[in-house]
Amino acid sequence: MDISRHAARAAQSCARHPWWVLALTLVISGLSAWAMTRLPVYTSRQALLPQNTVVAERFNHFLKQFGAASDLIVVVEGLPRRELERYASALAERLRAQPGIAQASERLDTRFFLEHAYLLMTPGQLGQFGQGLDKLAALKPPGNTAELDTALGQARSWLEAPPALAGTDPSSAGQGLRTLAAILAEWRRWLTAAEPPAGLDWTQLLAQQSEADALAQGYFASRDGRMLFLFVHAQDASEEFAAIAPFVEQVRRTAQALAAETQAQGRIPPKVGLTGLPAVEYEEYIDIEHDITLVVGSAAVLIAVLILGVVRDIRWALAIFVPMGLGALWSLGLAWLSVGHLTIITSGFLAILFGLGADYGIFTSSRIAEERRAGKPLIEAIGAGIGSSFGAVFTAGGASVLIFCALATVEFPGFAELGRVAAGGVLLILVSTWVVQPALYAVLPPKLKDSPAPDNPRPAATRKGRGAFPLPVAALLVVVAVVGAGYGAWRGTTIPFDYDALSLLPQDSEAAHYQRRMVAESDYQAEVVIFTAQDMAEARRIAEDAGKRKTFAKVQSLTELFPPDAGNRLAQAQALGTEVAGQGYGGKIAGLAQGGLPMPTFERLRALLPPSLARIEDYQEQAFSSGHSDLVDPLEQVRNQLAALQTAIDQNPAAGRERSELFFRALLAAAGEGLAVLETWSSALPLTQAGVPASLRDRFFAQDGTIAVYAFPAENVYDPANLERLTQDAYAVSPEATGFPITHQEFTGIVVRSFFHGTLLALAVCLIWLALALRDVRGTVLAALPLLIGGGWMLGIMALAGIKYNYANIIALPLVIALAVDYGVWFSHRWRELKDHSPLQVSQVAGKVILLAAGTELAGLGAITLASYRGVSTLGVDITIGLLCCLPATLLIAPAIGQLLDPRRGRNGPA
Repeated sequence: MDISRHAARAAQSCARHPWWVLALTLVISGLSAWAMTRLPVYTSRQALLPQNTVVAERFNHFLKQFGAASDLIVVVEGLPRRELERYASALAERLRAQPGIAQASERLDTRFFLEHAYLLMTPGQLGQFGQGLDKLAALKPPGNTAELDTALGQARSWLEAPPALAGTDPSSAGQGLRTLAAILAEWRRWLTAAEPPAGLDWTQLLAQQSEADALAQGYFASRDGRMLFLFVHAQDASEEFAAIAPFVEQVRRTAQALAAETQAQGRIPPKVGLTGLPAVEYEEYIDIEHDITLVVGSAAVLIAVLILGVVRDIRWALAIFVPMGLGALWSLGLAWLSVGHLTIITSGFLAILFGLGADYGIFTSSRIAEERRAGKPLIEAIGAGIGSSFGAVFTAGGASVLIFCALATVEFPGFAELGRVAAGGVLLILVSTWVVQPALYAVLPPKLKDSPAPDNPRPAATRKGRGAFPLPVAALLVVVAVVGAGYGAWRGTTIPFDYDALSLLPQDSEAAHYQRRMVAESDYQAEVVIFTAQDMAEARRIAEDAGKRKTFAKVQSLTELFPPDAGNRLAQAQALGTEVAGQGYGGKIAGLAQGGLPMPTFERLRALLPPSLARIEDYQEQAFSSGHSDLVDPLEQVRNQLAALQTAIDQNPAAGRERSELFFRALLAAAGEGLAVLETWSSALPLTQAGVPASLRDRFFAQDGTIAVYAFPAENVYDPANLERLTQDAYAVSPEATGFPITHQEFTGIVVRSFFHGTLLALAVCLIWLALALRDVRGTVLAALPLLIGGGWMLGIMALAGIKYNYANIIALPLVIALAVDYGVWFSHRWRELKDHSPLQVSQVAGKVILLAAGTELAGLGAITLASYRGVSTLGVDITIGLLCCLPATLLIAPAIGQLLDPRRGRNGPA
């Protein structure tokens, strides 16, 4: 069966009844446009992952139980710490009042943790604390200035004859010395600050305590304290843009409103930024949506302008452009029927489809023009042009369809759905080209006088020159090209994969900037490993095991609030609370606060500094001699702080007294608050999950009793070696580990495996199809080798340029195979048709059409390279490199290959 003859007849039939064809086209296009409006775009990254894997099922189960796995993180910086704290608290309070926001946490609930601090302390620590209270009661702490003066005198006497270091418990002594050093450092801060501090820096005061996170003021901060973090949780746990966008925008509006009010009050607001997975996905979608609009619009305009500029006839441009555009529109309708949605990957393919689809209209219209120039009537010329080009277009288009079908078989749904959508798109553009173009050409026939120069050159006998390479030159060209392609393919195997998903975002991405800073400057990350347990004992084991592993910087859980011996600790706490309530410490603190720190008392306090320095030096020598070397460092810390205090006071004694009194009052106020909390222990009740504040309960406990433990990675999870170690440790802690790092590793593995599978399969089906469709060894070699050579060059250039694969551009090579296969097929087709032409003459004839086809593809892809989203732009760069490699491989190397395969073609033509 001569399929080309049937294609010619079908084209003639369409040309004879153009209005019926165009009317049917209008109906199909209307239905496709309607389907397009109903075609959802899934923006969640989960839409790109296979949902039938164990990792995905485990992560989805967590989402069902706890809601979102990732918080939006608000970063506040640029002001002194106390001002940052006030601002962060004010912002968190406003966010909590907003609809759609479930939680906004700038710090732990310190009052709650203080009231239950006995649960965070071991029975031994509680016992030591009780002994300390007994010693304090025995010392009869001062209750007014006179008693304070007496106590300072007793301290002076003690310093003159201190007890020996021998017999002291090194552990408790070291802890006490570090606490003393922290208190002295805080005193020095009050003396040397430009302005009196607004309050005590509990973060530093309790930095040496194991329970510091709970007992300090609890702000989530960077290690240097210059950045504070607010963790904001949406009520809607969906990761789709329709849910994320209003949430992120509401948080940003609230922060902007507070900043405006702060400025109106004459104060400088801090710098506020957003990061975390919701912020990343929000930026990602906004950028991709903008880029798709830009790219599709620019591609359509550039292709139309290019076609119109080359053919210089609006009718001819319409004959090429309209069928391609209609086929692309129909492909969206088919996507609605076959896939049911688009993703952030498939939604951007329209620009590539424009460039690819224009090739077929260019090929067919050029042959129709040749037939018209030969003198055939319009209808007959349309049929003859479609028939004569059908084999080449069918071969090239069929190869592209099969290549995309090969992609549809891969494991990664993002690529698989791209393959299905693209295969349907190419098929429908082929149908549109064969059906709509003949009807449109018949209604609006291009004027031949305005069309390009005839494709069919003058007979070879009338031309000067042989139009062929000298045979050694042809052989050298082919050898160099093949060796270069082989080298490039080998180097291509060494191209690394960039695991950093943040590198896909624009260069100026706020979310990426702060996420990287969080990794470098804090123990917090937006990407957190999540463990789940069915009971508290298992959660406690997980938290303890994870806390011992270096791959985790910080482990968050509430297991310390539920120790196995909680009852015994509660009894001890109740006894301690009763004891504190009976000592009357509150009245004594009030008396001391009323008296303040008058100059005589301050001078007595100041006079303790020199002997204290001397005693510390003595203790250091005793520590060395008695084998307690672990006490030397904390003793040195105390000595340094004492020396610094003495220097600061000596420089300005009057200011030193004033600042010291402020510090003294701040300490008394804090002590009063602490004693008030201790008194509440006398009536403490057993803690249950219902007694945990809602902001903590919702994060750590699910309604079905599942308990969550969160572990923040110590290193960048986008480094493959770090990620591998982290994942191994996470699974060693619990095989049920989940969270972004776990899904990210799975995601990366699937993407890389899908790339190799898809590329090899696409290349295989392409070559097999060419062999079956052409059924000629020479024709197959001429069609396939330019593609293989250009692909090898592409990989070599990418490797030499230092370009890395990423989650977006890794699909470039299969796309280049689908896009550039047309060049070799068309050259092979014209080689067989123009038997009386020399190799370079064939290249000249075919090159006009190939160059225009490549120009349309590069016009569309050139727009892609301008995208702000680097994942899209790098894809455009890689494909552009591939096409620019395949083009000279077709126009320069293919003629040399043909000459080697058929040396007589090189001798045809006059001398």
